[in-house]
Amino acid sequence: MKIHILGIGGTFMAGIAIIAKQLGHEVTGSDKNLYDPMKSVLKNEKINFTEGYNPRFLKQSIDLIIVGNVMSRGMNIIEKILDSNIKYISGPQWLYENVLSKKYVIAVSGTHGKTTTSSLVAWVLKYSGLNPSYLIGGQPMNLSSPAKLTKSKYFVIEADEYDTSFFDKRSKYIHYKPDILVINNIEFDHADIFEDIEAIIKNFHHLVRIIPKSGKIIYNEDDKNIKKLIKKGVWSKLISLTTNKNIKSDWLLSEKNESFFLSDRKKTKLIESNLIGLHNYKNISLAILVALQIKVPLSKCIKAIKAFKGVKRRMEFMGTKDHIMIFDDFAHHPTEIQSSIQSLKRKYKNKNILSICEIKSNSMISGAHKTNLPKALKLSNKSIIIKSPLSKWSISDNDIKLFNDYKKVIDYINKNKSLIDIILIMSNKSTTVLRNEIEK
Repeated sequence: MKIHILGIGGTFMAGIAIIAKQLGHEVTGSDKNLYDPMKSVLKNEKINFTEGYNPRFLKQSIDLIIVGNVMSRGMNIIEKILDSNIKYISGPQWLYENVLSKKYVIAVSGTHGKTTTSSLVAWVLKYSGLNPSYLIGGQPMNLSSPAKLTKSKYFVIEADEYDTSFFDKRSKYIHYKPDILVINNIEFDHADIFEDIEAIIKNFHHLVRIIPKSGKIIYNEDDKNIKKLIKKGVWSKLISLTTNKNIKSDWLLSEKNESFFLSDRKKTKLIESNLIGLHNYKNISLAILVALQIKVPLSKCIKAIKAFKGVKRRMEFMGTKDHIMIFDDFAHHPTEIQSSIQSLKRKYKNKNILSICEIKSNSMISGAHKTNLPKALKLSNKSIIIKSPLSKWSISDNDIKLFNDYKKVIDYINKNKSLIDIILIMSNKSTTVLRNEIEK
């Protein structure tokens, strides 16, 4: 079958392309902007793509179009598809019908940590010899690709609450029908599709409602919104994780001297990892709890975690310019930004951090996080916000610089070089151009 994928540059849709090709289909795709790491991933997988949505491909003998959620009514290509007789489908629906319906599905959800946690789960299972299939919204450094289809019965997937497509406004994760569901945290995000936090909690409950009685829900007991979710009703086995020793929970995560420990209240094990920060310790712990449910020994989990190198653009060390260390991070929500800064401060004590946050996500552009964003950034010694021309909001905080182009950012860095030890770049879009300017 000849399949064309619209929005192929997105992490999820690139994964769909890889799996479709592994199933034996002839796959092409197009997108408005393609950037790394997915651009290189598609090239490595020898999947042909074009930049821009030129409708000329409709004249070819296309059997199916898989439509990404970046596509909307009014776009020329979408209007032409709707006027044609070409069959189209969303990525999540195609994945369920062709792959997930035949697999034991492990879905990792939550506002933050989905990519790292799903990468950890896939790696632990692979390290343990289970060779799972997976589709992850990023590039794990231990795995050759963000997606892979194997003969294993297990499929690990990052379960996003964002909507499916212009013709299916349900969240993507509703299509996955998981056997094991991980819920890492729930916060307000995606202001373009959710009215408030209650709407998000209600939406997560739609997912909880389709977990079978034989299924399992592994969750963060410390999250108040997950507690609200559970009170709405659960029909599956619950497995909980907490960092509070006074809370009755199945597993306890504790920290001491920049190490962390995982306990089932009977025995306690030291967990060693290259990842830093409490948020990552939670990601690791939840991944271990998943592996334990499918009978991977804890000793094997611990060895796998120690060997895990991380995920590209998740607090990725990019190198040093002069004396300044440069990190690239996908953080684009105040909570993620706060966690990233705190992690660096704990690891590199007495170092001066410049945090650069580029406004790119719909929620950031709308101003949904304009109150909490400055609070998070002020944990740094110095902070810069690179504002989108689409943003209508502003901040009045003399401690945070507000720029609208890269030249001003570079000028600021050059004037303050002696006061900067670490640069942390944060955005949910490509940071390659900015990094290249800084590293000149």
